Amino acid sequence: MGRVTAAEDKDQGGSTPPAGRRRRRDPERTRAVLVEALLDLVAEGEREPTRKAIAERAGVSERTVFVHFADREALYVTAAEQQAERWRALAVEVPPEWPVRRKVRALLDQRGAMYEVMSPIRKVGLQLESESPGLRRVMAEGDTWFRDDLARTFAPELALVSGARRPGGLLDSLEAASGWAAWDHLRARRGLDPTAAVTALSRTLRALLES
Repeated sequence: MGRVTAAEDKDQGGSTPPAGRRRRRDPERTRAVLVEALLDLVAEGEREPTRKAIAERAGVSERTVFVHFADREALYVTAAEQQAERWRALAVEVPPEWPVRRKVRALLDQRGAMYEVMSPIRKVGLQLESESPGLRRVMAEGDTWFRDDLARTFAPELALVSGARRPGGLLDSLEAASGWAAWDHLRARRGLDPTAAVTALSRTLRALLES
């Protein structure tokens, strides 16, 4: 994350950027370093890292944290948005026409990888959402994405069940059985490894879809 020197720019075949461009670039890099510092601390188990801890991890002064972010919420929301981009980058569309068992396994293998990425910041978001509209928004957008993905993947099966998309219908059941909360219960509370957690959720989804 260090500054690219003029010599390095020349070695890479470019010219030294104007001072104005360097000034614009540096704040972006500092923001990125601060976000990564927060994410690293959260991943290590810190539920609410202090400004001092974030600054020390980023290698900047405490004052710098809120020079680049108006308040704590702004930093946390930016971090949550960045993690959302990362877990969405893992998404691969599961063809709706595949057999149920193949779809279930493919979907949950993918979800497991996504949930592992999002879990640390998600837990922080749940802890702070009552005071952070921004974190509530990011989490709600994620929930909507996962539900829409279920509805698309299992559209053929949902079409065969009366009221499947109504409140309390099959889609709600699929969401509850495959959502992050179910994953976190198996991983954090029951101590299952990712493979065992996928197997457990797969059994539940198949039972719902094949009944």
